[in-house]
Amino acid sequence: MSDEEKPEKADKAEKALRKLEAERGLLDPEGRYKALVNAVKMAQDIIEMGDKKARFALVIMSVLNAVAVLLVVRGGDVVFPHGSAIANIVRAEFALYVVVTVYYVWQAISALRPRGVRIPAASELPAEVTPGASMRVLFYADAVGRDRAAYRAVWDSLRMDNLTTEMTDQLYTLSQINRQKYAALDRLYAGLMIMALLLGALIGTIALHQALQ
Repeated sequence: MSDEEKPEKADKAEKALRKLEAERGLLDPEGRYKALVNAVKMAQDIIEMGDKKARFALVIMSVLNAVAVLLVVRGGDVVFPHGSAIANIVRAEFALYVVVTVYYVWQAISALRPRGVRIPAASELPAEVTPGASMRVLFYADAVGRDRAAYRAVWDSLRMDNLTTEMTDQLYTLSQINRQKYAALDRLYAGLMIMALLLGALIGTIALHQALQ
């Protein structure tokens, strides 16, 4: 190996070592921001998926309620007879079904309702850029909380660490929203099973009453 090839080989090895260290070490500000953007998009996709699950649950609930309404409208005195113990059981089951339906409609509303949309007063928003602090410039409610000139002034002196800090806060907030949304969805889908069981019990009781006539 010539004397000229030795420094060149050593330089390549040193570059490879620095690259490996960079891959194993801390993210640079730009890389951190890109990672946070991807994570925020993922959290937003999970929110959208939760909304779709809530709407699908409402479709199932509508089918169950349509069956219950048909029983009432078409059944008349056959469904709600008078003067027997089974008739009272039918009424109690139907009343319980209505109460359960109202409760789980509320859970669907809880899963679908918007969160975190309050527009803050300008006095609540930071006016001077502080290194490493969230300047609250990305979320639309924070943006319209300032007048146009003040909003532009913040952007004029904004730092990358301000953006990454705010993106971190947004990701945490979205994660909290997903936690609340999916907890409501768990209750909603559990409610669908309860509604289906109640409706089945109601139909079974009506069939029993008819068989005893």
